[in-house]
Amino acid sequence: MAGQSFKRSIDSVAGIYRFSEDIMAAADIDESVRFTVHLAIEELFVNLVSYNPGAEHDILIDVQVANNGVVVTIVDHDAAEFDVTKERPVDTGASLRERKPGGLGLHLIQHMVDTLEYDYRDGRSRIRFSKEPETRDV
Repeated sequence: MAGQSFKRSIDSVAGIYRFSEDIMAAADIDESVRFTVHLAIEELFVNLVSYNPGAEHDILIDVQVANNGVVVTIVDHDAAEFDVTKERPVDTGASLRERKPGGLGLHLIQHMVDTLEYDYRDGRSRIRFSKEPETRDV
């Protein structure tokens, strides 16, 4: 298990990046997978911090390498319930002036990762996602 707890602060994002990058670089994970994993971790972590400012516990992030892909689990023991797998309306065709803030990052994650799971029990949220390299037909 390659899990580490991070302080509930936007300032933790740089450390989270280093933590996950070290694991993926050591396993020679494809850059396209690494980009998606970094984007998803950052978006989910920032949402947990931003939308639950009164929470006190650190957030656990676990990064596992499997079959040239990556599985990430994020556990927040001080969370409000928010199902990240639920589709939300996002007008991606609207101009920047017409768009309402919020939702685009989660929308991107839902369409970029291969699997996305959410579990909430007794104030603990568990988000798990996976990303594998794209297969190319030769």
